[in-house]
Amino acid sequence: MDILDTRKCNLWNLERLAAFLDVDAEILKAYYLEILDDHEFLSALNERLQLVRHRYGFTKGIFRKERVDSVDWFAFERILIYVLLRHLQPDYAIETGVYYGGNTVFLLAALHRNGRGRLVSIDLPDAAIRRSATAHPRHPLVGDSELYDSQLRPGFIVPDHLKDRWEFVEGDSLVEIPRRSETFDFYMHDSDHSMNFLGAEIAAVLPRLAPSAVAVVDDIDWSNGFFAFCVEKRMSPILFTDNGKDDLRVRTGMVKLDHPRNAVAAITGSRDDSFLSGKEDRWTAAGVAA
Repeated sequence: MDILDTRKCNLWNLERLAAFLDVDAEILKAYYLEILDDHEFLSALNERLQLVRHRYGFTKGIFRKERVDSVDWFAFERILIYVLLRHLQPDYAIETGVYYGGNTVFLLAALHRNGRGRLVSIDLPDAAIRRSATAHPRHPLVGDSELYDSQLRPGFIVPDHLKDRWEFVEGDSLVEIPRRSETFDFYMHDSDHSMNFLGAEIAAVLPRLAPSAVAVVDDIDWSNGFFAFCVEKRMSPILFTDNGKDDLRVRTGMVKLDHPRNAVAAITGSRDDSFLSGKEDRWTAAGVAA
């Protein structure tokens, strides 16, 4: 997409987000303009891009570029999570799946602006995944896009000045999440997108989320895991287009655990005992005959 078209679509997505959160759209747009105008942040990202390209020869994804002239090149999901953390002002946020740190760096930038909060990120380095006999296999849509030099660690785009609010945990999210004692206000899933793994990860993280927490899931079109969660827990989601590398492909889903629409049966539907027992495979929405 043309970068100007990307920006228009990002603003439209933020209007939808504002309606979902019942806040003034201008507040969210101001956070977007803030990160667009943060030249120090963009300069630090470009320094990391150039270092990784030249020292390690890594030229995949955004690292194909020698430099970027706008944060819009990182696509809407990163704008979304920056805006959310600026608005929510969380004490604790958690993300799974780090890779080069595309999500991480925007989350940390928001916490840095907030002057408060901590981010816990859980992931395994690529080399550890490849040599482990017990690690979960990569989703087939990943291919070789996330293979990187063993000298690089997850989050290798994150500038040093943003690391003071960051705790990186090397490990399997299904093992590490139950060990956490914090109550998280924000959860970002970008690890294994298979239906079984996503379901298991959400089950692990839910007891550690605040009642008003927001959850964001990437690559929702890679499996039915996100939608199965919404159906099972009667969550009313909002979906967002990418507006970047995949044009207008719908890739990101979000729910708010206490959103008022979650309780509206006409939106989230209802199940009868026969559905739960498996006797009949059917879903009934309010006002629609079974």
